[in-house]
Amino acid sequence: MSTIEARLQAALEKAVNDTNNPGAVACVGNRETNVLLSAYGLRQTTPEEKPAEVDTLYDLASVTKVAAAATAFLILWEDGLVDPDFPVTEIIPIEAYERLTFRHLLTHSGGLVSFRPYYRDASDMTEMLAMFAELGINGPPGVRRNYSDVGFMLLGHAVELAAQDTLDNFCRERIYEPLGMERTGFNPSEELAATAAATEDCNWRGRVMAGEVHDENAYAVGGVSGHAGLFSTAGDLARYCRGMLNGELLREETIREMIRPGQLPFYPWQGLGWQINPWSDTTQGFLPSRTAFGHSGFTGTSLWLDWDSGNFAILLGNTCHTSRSNSRNRQFRQTFHQAVARNLYLRNSATHVGLDRVLRNGFSPLKQGSFGLLTNHGAVDHINRHILDLIPFDPSLELTRLFSPEHGIRGHAEAGEHVGSEEWRGVPVVSLYGQRREPTLEELRDIDLFVVDLPDIGSRYYTYIATMKNCMAVCAEAGVPVLVLDRPNPVGGAILEGPIAEETESLVSCAAIPIRHGMTMGEVALYFRDHELDNAPEVSVLSLDNWHRDLYYEELSLPWVTPSPNIPEPDTTLLYVGTCLFEGVNINEGRGTRTPFHIIGAPWLDPDAVLAELTPEETVGCRLAPADYTPQSIPGMATNPEYLDQPCKGIWFEVEDKRLFRPLTTTLAIIQSIRRRHPDDFEWKPMFNTLAGGPRLRRLMEDGATALDIVAEFEPELEAFREKMPRRYELL
Repeated sequence: MSTIEARLQAALEKAVNDTNNPGAVACVGNRETNVLLSAYGLRQTTPEEKPAEVDTLYDLASVTKVAAAATAFLILWEDGLVDPDFPVTEIIPIEAYERLTFRHLLTHSGGLVSFRPYYRDASDMTEMLAMFAELGINGPPGVRRNYSDVGFMLLGHAVELAAQDTLDNFCRERIYEPLGMERTGFNPSEELAATAAATEDCNWRGRVMAGEVHDENAYAVGGVSGHAGLFSTAGDLARYCRGMLNGELLREETIREMIRPGQLPFYPWQGLGWQINPWSDTTQGFLPSRTAFGHSGFTGTSLWLDWDSGNFAILLGNTCHTSRSNSRNRQFRQTFHQAVARNLYLRNSATHVGLDRVLRNGFSPLKQGSFGLLTNHGAVDHINRHILDLIPFDPSLELTRLFSPEHGIRGHAEAGEHVGSEEWRGVPVVSLYGQRREPTLEELRDIDLFVVDLPDIGSRYYTYIATMKNCMAVCAEAGVPVLVLDRPNPVGGAILEGPIAEETESLVSCAAIPIRHGMTMGEVALYFRDHELDNAPEVSVLSLDNWHRDLYYEELSLPWVTPSPNIPEPDTTLLYVGTCLFEGVNINEGRGTRTPFHIIGAPWLDPDAVLAELTPEETVGCRLAPADYTPQSIPGMATNPEYLDQPCKGIWFEVEDKRLFRPLTTTLAIIQSIRRRHPDDFEWKPMFNTLAGGPRLRRLMEDGATALDIVAEFEPELEAFREKMPRRYELL
């Protein structure tokens, strides 16, 4: 057994044991092979115990929606017999559905009811359809997502009418038999039923269900429906996954449309039938990929595939045996899928930000009355849509006032440039980097909630956290609660660097935290509340999903929006931890180039001599090389950089291993070397102590301490800080 297989086996056993489930079968694999195919525990506990085996038959419940109804519909679309944008009434003549399209059914956005016990009054599909027609729809189609069994009962019926065949026969001939799925279908034979996992001890039917469909509505219509009724095994579903991932079931363009994000602008996690781009904290299960798609079933089943990597994960349980009250599907699936993620997606994730959580929750976090919003251009969701473009999705939201930090709400102003106030769609925008640095009490008087959605880059020098702190102080005085929509720290949260600031009155040194502070924006707000503000407001944080402290921004599958003009790419955020200190000496820090903070220099610098003095320990993870350049005026980035239009001899920084690289160590080593090689040219500026959070760092350097000695001196205080900093997220 391989190491990964052993870990996944252990996770399967833990998932079953920790949730008191009878047992489960799991299959994890890719386009070519299986990584794990294993059974654990029991498939039935009463009236007699029966072991779970790899070929145990499971009632897939709502996985039927995708593995049968949606796949069948998309095959018919490729055949030219249906289209997602056809009106439902072209195939199913129910007048109440005249505004519905099949896309509405596939995306649960048709305004249909979620679930009702139709089985109490209907005994076949004809009677069900009559009841559906009488009930009509609950609201206008296409305006919100409401998961609906009815929509897929209709979809399955439409497949039958369009194909002129029964759903079970069509699926068998066009999906299961071509893929060799011999143990998959509706209403399993007596032989197959004998191998089935039991589900609920059903009061309505007076027996433990095993080999018969658990879902009552599907049972009432004969066991064949578009929403439930399909049975299969882990091995057969692995064949289905490979058929889908290898293009044997559907054409690639069809699959791309099926999993296209944003089909429902107000709920971008819904594809055609499938859940897409999943969250890790739901009951559904997940794979941490933007191209993952899957579904789960009430009985304890789930199926997830990833188009880009070709991975898939099948988890089949009967968590409702012997009663649905025993079901703990969330913990069951999370335990297993987190292990899959750790072992198959090392250093890769699909993070969701706090703004995504607002959207996923139907904007309910913002419905506490009127609200103000501190934000800028970097406040985008996982598909690069700005918060101000999402707020209009809910006309009931009361956005009263906007506040902007340094660089303005559009992020175009240069560093240090005062920004005036303006308007956005009639909402006043108050600049907090102009005449003043915090809101007035009058501006908060008509606000019930102060919302913060700002990116940060993980360095104390970056002024957005200072602006948030100033706002929090005024909110406390005004009695206004603060809600932070969390965003990841782009340089991760596992490593801390630099001294704890002793002087905290500057925007670039606003709190007693390290230079590289290791916190997300939400964690910073919690730290301010607990340790920095004598009078703190109520603070809540909408957490990130699927972010771990040892991940860097490029590993999160999030769009990169330049948070300010001189931070053009994610690597810059890491270099900035160190090279920003060059603003405190008479060295150009790369402003006036298109690669600020990646290059430093001066007309008088001898880069070869400076680099020759550095030790390998001081430059781990980074390649340094001499480079000539001339700082120029670049409106919007740096109009008047240090050594404007003067040819500079410089040092180029290339990050080779971000996990090993310590930018502060390397920067301190270079400054010390420059001081030794150029004692007559080098000059300190007052800004150095401001950036460093006090005079201690400069004193150590002037006393001749090496970079490694200085870093070692800071280590105890960093460890003490680590103990008290908020830690909402763990390591991968």
